[in-house]
Amino acid sequence: MHNIKVLFIAPRFHTNQFFLTKKLLEKNIEVNFLSIYIGGSENHEYLQPIQSKPSSLIRYFLKNKNFNNGGDRKFLSSFHLTSFKQCWQLYRKLNPDIVIIRNLRSFISSQHFLINLVLRKKIYLYTQNHYCQNIGLNRRLFYSFLKFLGVKHYTPVFGDKTKPKIPNSMYIPFVIENMVEKEIVESKLKNHGIQIVTIGKMQTRKNILELIESLVRLNFFREKHNKLYIISECISNENQQYLDLIQKKIKSFSSQVIIHLNIDHSQVFTFLKKSDLFVLPSHREPAAFSILEAMACGTAVVCSNENGTHCYIKNGKNGQVFEYSKDFKDLDLVLKSILNKNVLVNFGMASLELINQNHGIEKFYSQVINR
Repeated sequence: MHNIKVLFIAPRFHTNQFFLTKKLLEKNIEVNFLSIYIGGSENHEYLQPIQSKPSSLIRYFLKNKNFNNGGDRKFLSSFHLTSFKQCWQLYRKLNPDIVIIRNLRSFISSQHFLINLVLRKKIYLYTQNHYCQNIGLNRRLFYSFLKFLGVKHYTPVFGDKTKPKIPNSMYIPFVIENMVEKEIVESKLKNHGIQIVTIGKMQTRKNILELIESLVRLNFFREKHNKLYIISECISNENQQYLDLIQKKIKSFSSQVIIHLNIDHSQVFTFLKKSDLFVLPSHREPAAFSILEAMACGTAVVCSNENGTHCYIKNGKNGQVFEYSKDFKDLDLVLKSILNKNVLVNFGMASLELINQNHGIEKFYSQVINR
């Protein structure tokens, strides 16, 4: 019997796919990934994505676009089509058993969706839509039509448990593995001060500046051993302008705010393992994987209720979810209540337990591979 072959199709190989592909490969699943571009934080230790070659039909419209520009990147992701020659070669060579497509909003997703319907492959649609939510008639018909075609949908975002589940769908949490032992987390009690990490691009929506302002209001930087580590991507003029605002804000306590730009994905874990608390202050965040990465490093976690993966945080057990508002008053209250070394270490220990309980490969394997 041949090994099962899985092909993922998405704009890029996101960090949230790293551990999933690693675990699938460990189970002798043949994994390939077709992407449009290479992101700045990608980790290709276990899998080198296949880059989609643009079709001559759209090459003219894409020729002056730059993937380092945020607006261009969005345009390229939306309107890219794989060349027909590459499609022919790709499916002839790989012959996948299972094809997993990242939503149907882009041209490339729709293109490969139609190809794989014709080829009668087992297709899964992966989105970050809420599993529990109210939906209108049009979307209900869409999910029913997917079922008629034999296509199943899954999402790693649970949503509001008081609302109905969307039809023909599965909730499958992100896959990750613990990166530290409990003894490492316990040893943080001996360290001086509190180390906080935040991860996010230099964008207004990521609210890094607001996190700094919240910590200032709480007099966090008065304790000389307290530190804030900012891990970010800065590749555009817009990113640089936001970075300039941050550097101006931290001028009087710059030795306690350490900024790391455009670092490798593997380096992120070095900082998370040493930290006591991870804070994701952003809003309109579909499903931040950094919450899971922090939990896997034995770190307490805080994020807003506008982050889809806030469902992975158990309030008062491994962290806290704050209610987003423009004044960030609830963030102040949450941080004030948990900025205690003993509390944060206990939360970090609970994070490791929740990773073991909820984020292994088993559910994905049983509901997607073995279905």
